[in-house]
Amino acid sequence: MRKYHPLIIVHKQNETPDSVSLSLDVPEAIMNEFAFLPGQHLPLQVNVDGKRVRRTYSICSVPGEFPLRLGVRIQPGGVFSGYLQNNLDVGDTVDVMPPFGRFHANIEPTAEKTYLAFAAGSGITPVLSIVRTTLEREPSSRVVLFYGNRRQRTTMFIDELSALKNRFPERFQLYFLFSQEDQEFDIFSGRLDESRIPQLMESFCQGMQPDEAFICGPDTMIDTVQAALIDAGMAETQIQAESYGAPRDKKKTPPPVTVAGDKLATIDVIMDGHKRTFDMPVDSSNIVDAAADQGIELPYSCKGGICATCRTHVRDGEVSMATNYGLEPWEVEKGFVLACQSVPVSAKLVIDYDKT
Repeated sequence: MRKYHPLIIVHKQNETPDSVSLSLDVPEAIMNEFAFLPGQHLPLQVNVDGKRVRRTYSICSVPGEFPLRLGVRIQPGGVFSGYLQNNLDVGDTVDVMPPFGRFHANIEPTAEKTYLAFAAGSGITPVLSIVRTTLEREPSSRVVLFYGNRRQRTTMFIDELSALKNRFPERFQLYFLFSQEDQEFDIFSGRLDESRIPQLMESFCQGMQPDEAFICGPDTMIDTVQAALIDAGMAETQIQAESYGAPRDKKKTPPPVTVAGDKLATIDVIMDGHKRTFDMPVDSSNIVDAAADQGIELPYSCKGGICATCRTHVRDGEVSMATNYGLEPWEVEKGFVLACQSVPVSAKLVIDYDKT
């Protein structure tokens, strides 16, 4: 099982008035554990007022580049992001789990591909890693990026993206959209919505046959862009998407749980070759919290069914999973679940964190 490691902050920079980037030093002894694919994220952990708080943030570095750099949007009232902004500085230590995530590019130096990328707000963080890595390490490929924000002053990595455009003018098309600032051309004023996407595709992607597309932003924007790309002829298998927040209107409530016998279920946890057992009430919120109540720490980060840090395999028994935004359909078919979203349905449950 992946574990948290204490990493030192070696650089902190304000990217916009409401965002920062952090650079984390990775000791040589564990660099292999922190190898990553462009687009993946890092689970972070801090203690705030005596309570452990975890979140995931995307890496904006290029693989093999150290220190690792993360982009963080400061959320109004956000416990974790506010703590990072106000309490952590260069020289401080933060607990970090090795990289994870299924939203990523697979770079092939000899490939000759056309990539489309769509980002909104802080969704640019993993997309920046994908774009930069592709341009630098697939010299025959090209990238088209559409990046939406409210205003220019709150646009993360705007200078860095413009510098990439200057470095790779023949292979990188970059288009900014602003929803709360008028632009010289109307097509760049507004959101990445159902009316805008076809206009952008028609104006700037004529004659292209995109090989892959990457989308990162709020779930409504993702649904809109995916639908437009499919209408334009792309297959679902060519499109990767990652939401930076749990879709509130889609969150499901698990069906009522009925367990034979009494109201406790017995859970066996296989992790790092060892087995631990605990009982949990069937009306508990989820397996991760129930285990913590028994002094057993299971991996998790977002607790929103997005990051998949809590992914585990059901070896025996059955669970009900409330929300899933982090697992692919094939993983669910193979018996993988998100423990932070699952409760037992059977009276006996065996979950295996060692199965990959």
